[in-house]
Amino acid sequence: MLTPGAHLLDLLDRCEPAVWVCVERSAGSVPRETGTTMIVTAMRTVGTIGGGHLELRSIEVAREMLTLGTATATRRHFPLGPALGQCCGGSVDVAFLPIAEAHRDSLQHLRTIEAQGGTYQIERQLDTGDTLKLPIHFDPWTIWVFGAGHVGAALVTVLSTLPCRVIWVDSRDTAFPAVRPENVRVIESDDPAAEVRDIPAGPDVLVLTHSHALDLEICLELLKRDDLAYCGLIGSATKAAIFGKRFAARGFSGIEIARITCPIGLPALASKHPGVIAVSVAADLGEKREKSKHRRTTAQAAHNNVT
Repeated sequence: MLTPGAHLLDLLDRCEPAVWVCVERSAGSVPRETGTTMIVTAMRTVGTIGGGHLELRSIEVAREMLTLGTATATRRHFPLGPALGQCCGGSVDVAFLPIAEAHRDSLQHLRTIEAQGGTYQIERQLDTGDTLKLPIHFDPWTIWVFGAGHVGAALVTVLSTLPCRVIWVDSRDTAFPAVRPENVRVIESDDPAAEVRDIPAGPDVLVLTHSHALDLEICLELLKRDDLAYCGLIGSATKAAIFGKRFAARGFSGIEIARITCPIGLPALASKHPGVIAVSVAADLGEKREKSKHRRTTAQAAHNNVT
């Protein structure tokens, strides 16, 4: 998950020159949408604006600016046709923003927005004399995963490639891999169920520990919450029925019990292989998130029309 504010501030702290590459405008069929960004330094890149020759050429432009020490932002227009070796048929305007110490305050503001959600307005003077004004929207996606067994490890591996932040919880410190992706934070806890109380409002939560008894404890804590986007429990329809009876016996209503989804993942992918389960669950989460975003967008549009 690219968090440009955090990455660019880190580069400033290390005095490593960088260019922030942003898709300013896109038309027709294009690899990535307006507002997509990546960071380019002399030795590496972070993020992607779609790959292919568009990205290759953009990296070349950024590194030429770094070599020349260019301090002023610029814009390039790329038709995605034969000249660029791509057949998308659309076109993209890409902005190239050199990062300097003078931008630190603005980047700190960006880091706050990307963590909390909202819109950050890029405003930079271009070498043409024009002013670039580009809103970048941030909708943070956090997923809590309880369980670091075979399925949990496979799932976190898949989730680590998505634009999300993963909080990975298990009671066994030896269950976690020594090297973890940048967007994954682990919590080794003697009482994983108690960690549910510290989950802020909004994340998705997945429960797939090594113990059905522990799964039950965690789910009982989750049922006390009504402010989480999604709660999923790994298991079969039989496990769902047994857990449902246990939830009811503890006084939870049918509406409350329905907040926990079990089984999880896409029904069409019935394999019990950890990798297939991981892909299935990640795809299902992504689909639910897109539908939720669409509902929010539609509701906001309706509200704006009324007001």
